[in-house]
Amino acid sequence: MGFTDEFFFALSKWQNGWREDQNKRDILAKDLLDTTQCLDKKFKSVTSPCYRKRFLHQGELIEIVLVDQKHEGVVSWTLDKKYAEIFKGLFKVDAVSAAIFEHTPTESEVVVNLCELWKNSDFIEAATHFQKRYPEDAKPLFHFKDSQSEVILTSPLKGSEIIALTGVSSPFDALCDQAGIPDDSSRNTFFSELVESGNYPGELRYTSKEGARRIIDNVILKVENRIKEFKQNS
Repeated sequence: MGFTDEFFFALSKWQNGWREDQNKRDILAKDLLDTTQCLDKKFKSVTSPCYRKRFLHQGELIEIVLVDQKHEGVVSWTLDKKYAEIFKGLFKVDAVSAAIFEHTPTESEVVVNLCELWKNSDFIEAATHFQKRYPEDAKPLFHFKDSQSEVILTSPLKGSEIIALTGVSSPFDALCDQAGIPDDSSRNTFFSELVESGNYPGELRYTSKEGARRIIDNVILKVENRIKEFKQNS
């Protein structure tokens, strides 16, 4: 079934994290991809929606919102929407907003489904043997198990799949800045959109799915219109 020591080392190291070290993350991702190739297909498939909590930053908004596709390689998602919502809180100082993405992956996007692994008696037996032989290396694996409802995917981030937003910064302003559109009074802020959707100042929380879609659609429409105006007047 592919439950090799190399696979357990790779999975446990992935779950232990990389402390914002991108080079380390790339190595862990490659090891995980290499060691999951021989897993049974039932451990490499997901049939229900997956969720990812992600803080959005100005430099990537065009790619996520306007291009509607930002590839990040191997990334952890979750089958538990509530877990995604609380992961790392609702606010980050340098972020425009926090977003929840909802995506049902294709088979080719699934690296490994940890929930299915921990339902399988052969996997649990093999993992237990690995733990006995390498107790320190197995700690992250047994610490998390399937508590995070984790699935590891290669799915891109798409603005069209954002189902919730929070924050008071303006993705519209950020997109205008990147597009070279001068700041003026016609810029509507994300803050006002949040107020209109019922997310008032001092009550930082997620928008509804409909509210998030309305904000994204409005941002796209306004930026496209402003770009056209700017080009016509330049």
